[in-house]
Amino acid sequence: MAKENRLTSAQKRVYDWIFDYINRMNMSPTLAEIADGLGYRHVSSMIVHVNALAKKGFIKRHPNIARGIELIRRKAGAIPVYGYVPAGVPFLSDENIVDNFELRRYISAPANVFGLYVRGDSMRDAALYEGDLLFIDPTKEPQNGEIIVAMVSGDPTVKRYYRENGTITLKPENRRYSPIVVDAQSDQFRFIGTVIGLIRRIDKRRIDRIVTV
Repeated sequence: MAKENRLTSAQKRVYDWIFDYINRMNMSPTLAEIADGLGYRHVSSMIVHVNALAKKGFIKRHPNIARGIELIRRKAGAIPVYGYVPAGVPFLSDENIVDNFELRRYISAPANVFGLYVRGDSMRDAALYEGDLLFIDPTKEPQNGEIIVAMVSGDPTVKRYYRENGTITLKPENRRYSPIVVDAQSDQFRFIGTVIGLIRRIDKRRIDRIVTV
């Protein structure tokens, strides 16, 4: 990160408080709540740091909304967790981040690994259930039988991968669903990454914008 974008200790303290609040409360704090939570007597003393975070690109402020602070960058060591891709928005974009997970606090992981929440039941017989958090490596070439994330005709999907004679078959693990068969050279198919692990959350939070497998 460029020197001018590094955080001072005071800015990092404010950023960490905002980050923790959003992850704990599932909504952004008001300026008054930040000031109170960090022990500032006046909002104006704290807002200097909030404005600096916005200028350096760590948050986005929506000034006409009471809870109008949006996280842009995640904590060091955290991986982004992406959700359903809206029309016209690239899949791996900041606009599509719905959560963060500090994976590297627990295990080493490839530099570009990211997370994806499971929705639906098409992979239930592979023990992938709604609300599970998948870890995806976009640099790992898939082998036959591995589970991947792919875009098919613009829609993200999680399926088991098979390639033979120039044809790719994306196989669900639920007999209620049919395999997806595409030409390996078709521009309707784009490999996103290979699933390398998952975490099953007992206390699943409601997440509305997540990919349907």
